[in-house]
Amino acid sequence: MSTKNEFLFDKRILQRNIDKGLLEAKTADKTLSSLPDRADNVAITSYDDEPSADVGSDDEE
Repeated sequence: MSTKNEFLFDKRILQRNIDKGLLEAKTADKTLSSLPDRADNVAITSYDDEPSADVGSDDEE
């Protein structure tokens, strides 16, 4: 898929492209369903600890 076509299928603007007639919903569904599942490529992060209030503070006491 060329770079120009990749923007047609960008999930952030996909519905707008369908509404403008640049892409048919059927074509979008077919293309998106053919993409590989990348669930194994996910990095899970956690923010259990909140940073202390004085981190990054330039005030001297």
